[in-house]
Amino acid sequence: MPTLELVCKRLFADSSWFIKCIVGALLLVIPIAQFFALGYLYALVERARRGDSVILPDWGEWKRLFFDGIATFVIFMVLGVVPVALAWLLTLPLRILDYGVFVYLPMVPVVMVVGPLVVAGIYQYQKREQYSDAFRFQVLGSMLRAGQSKFVLPTLALIGLLVAGYPLMTFTVFVAWAVSWTYYAATYRFIEQSRRGGISV
Repeated sequence: MPTLELVCKRLFADSSWFIKCIVGALLLVIPIAQFFALGYLYALVERARRGDSVILPDWGEWKRLFFDGIATFVIFMVLGVVPVALAWLLTLPLRILDYGVFVYLPMVPVVMVVGPLVVAGIYQYQKREQYSDAFRFQVLGSMLRAGQSKFVLPTLALIGLLVAGYPLMTFTVFVAWAVSWTYYAATYRFIEQSRRGGISV
């Protein structure tokens, strides 16, 4: 069973992890170049989905990173940005009542779910590289339900890392996504493999 601690240890065991993450952080803030960073994150999900070694690979195969990054961007927008935007719209009526920070309550469940949801979409897309697979909401919902108990604490840890590392925003975001997306994908693989073997999870 994958754990967040184990994923972190393996990803950061490489002495060059900081440089690799700096490259990703820099690419993430540059329009168009951000597709390379997203393609790198796509590769991390793919490694975890296949059961390959959990490591930060070297930067390379730029053409593949770019096109994989475009697919990741599309899935991220639909499964990540759109739900957050809709949840934010739900806070608008509450602003009139002046409830302070409580106006953001409608966003809490969405923020907790979007990370695993985006990775579930990428995970399914990678099987045939078809967008239709990424947006099979019944399948994605089933994946979320199967992993929900395993995602709460890691997702809270991710949010905590983003808040604590705000001054280093793009670096923090890239590291947080690298860790959490790898963890979510490894967990989905574990659940998938367990079901095939008839093991209770």
